[in-house]
Amino acid sequence: MTIERYAGEPEFKPTSTDVLTAIRERRSIRKYTEEAISEEELNTILHAGLCAPTARNRRPFHFIVIKDRERLTTLAQGKIHARMLSSAACGLVICGDTALEERPEHFYADCFAATQNMLLAIHGLGLGGVWLGVTKDSEWYQLIRETLELPEQIEPAAVIAVGHPAEERPRPQTWEEDRIHYEKW
Repeated sequence: MTIERYAGEPEFKPTSTDVLTAIRERRSIRKYTEEAISEEELNTILHAGLCAPTARNRRPFHFIVIKDRERLTTLAQGKIHARMLSSAACGLVICGDTALEERPEHFYADCFAATQNMLLAIHGLGLGGVWLGVTKDSEWYQLIRETLELPEQIEPAAVIAVGHPAEERPRPQTWEEDRIHYEKW
């Protein structure tokens, strides 16, 4: 299967995983092999993020790809739940531009929609990834800003560690009828 491309777009890697299967089966993967991910795989993941819906089509997100082992290790050491970055093939930092979207509720929703698209693409490609939350003004937030030399109006919203999985995680039971409400609470 080939993916239709517009002028200037890089090569993307097709996947045969349907979207509903990817949604149901995706798990957070925190252990990776040493195998690198291909440029086609990386472009596919980034394109999935760029396809995310945004409020008023502002598209405030920017993505920083980190492959440098020293940078990944620095970020991994800054947060206990980010340790897996040091062994990931790459890290993806999802940032938002406050000059493009000033409403925090839209800014974060847009960045998180891109994050989810990327995680689904990662799973669909047979790779593993995990979403690492970034709390605004935390020590890790400041470390990310400094390490990546972010401009004033660019804020890190999420980080994804990506690699070839070195673990399998079972799919839990997620259907919970008591969380679904019709017409009213």
